[in-house]
Amino acid sequence: MLENLLADYNEGRSMSFYCLATALMPLELIDKAISGLKEKLASNQIDSSDIKAKAKALRAIIQSLAQERGIELKFRKKMLNCHPE
Repeated sequence: MLENLLADYNEGRSMSFYCLATALMPLELIDKAISGLKEKLASNQIDSSDIKAKAKALRAIIQSLAQERGIELKFRKKMLNCHPE
């Protein structure tokens, strides 16, 4: 699933997001997101040749589905104290 997302919908900035989404979300939700994007492409709401528009739309659909399920798609960076006192 991740390989398909990266091959078809990565404009160069979405790799981390897709990795996180496929790790945290059920795959049927990812399938649902791709189906939703394909519907938008079929109805010409999004230009199928515009990779940036496709990636942006897919990220928005995935984010929306994740929020509906209570899944937070954010990396959490832990602050480390590099200078112990």
